[in-house]
Amino acid sequence: MKKFLLLLLMILTVSGCGGNEPSEKDKMIIGVITQLNATPEQAKKFAKGDALNFYDDFNSMQLALSSEKIKAVQTHGSVARYMAANNPDFVIKESQTVKLVDNFCCAMREQDADLKNEFDAAIEAMKADGTLNELVDEYITHPLEIPPSVAMPQIDGAATIKVGITGDLPPLDLILADGTPAGFNTAVLSEISKRVNKNIELVQINSGARAAALTSAQVDVIFWVVVPADDSQRPKDFDTPEGVAVTEPYYQDEVNYVTLKEFAEFF
Repeated sequence: MKKFLLLLLMILTVSGCGGNEPSEKDKMIIGVITQLNATPEQAKKFAKGDALNFYDDFNSMQLALSSEKIKAVQTHGSVARYMAANNPDFVIKESQTVKLVDNFCCAMREQDADLKNEFDAAIEAMKADGTLNELVDEYITHPLEIPPSVAMPQIDGAATIKVGITGDLPPLDLILADGTPAGFNTAVLSEISKRVNKNIELVQINSGARAAALTSAQVDVIFWVVVPADDSQRPKDFDTPEGVAVTEPYYQDEVNYVTLKEFAEFF
């Protein structure tokens, strides 16, 4: 009889029957930058955690992690390394056994086919002559502790393209403390400007307003990520709004997690 009661107690403990619900502190809540076309259900399918908290800006998400309002941040590997390098309390955890990878592209309105073709040609040329590899090495693989600002070329008499930047994916999409655009994406844009012979005006926008800024013609180009063609886990139109065309990818990065050191062993 004692053995039976002991077994019953163990079953109730494991199953949670009759026990307390997990506290808010024990829940695995993951922070992510707002995904503009994926539903919360779709997003959760590709993230660890009991729940997702969406943030429209990077600083709010990072503050939520520091204050333990969330257990981790889901982001890209380069961003994860940036976070860990700038905060000794943060540690990087790999995503999962089958890694998720995103392609970084520029997005524009579907009707702007000529602009897309120009960007595609510039990106392919930058891959072929090694320029993209050099920029990856300078801004991502071996970045300076304080990233330099990036100046846009000024081309007399050339048309101007407005490009939206958010600063919410450092060191990729980065805005320095003084408001100056910097980082990898800005360096890529500077090089594209020279190759398409057009001026680029950088317009700071909220991350959650990227698609609206593009479709309303507030800007002509935004940064975007898409699912690689060989990804069998996610739909190919995952998080890509209607009426938006994307260029050839110029960078690829794995999805990782950043958590506090005190949570790392449980993550």
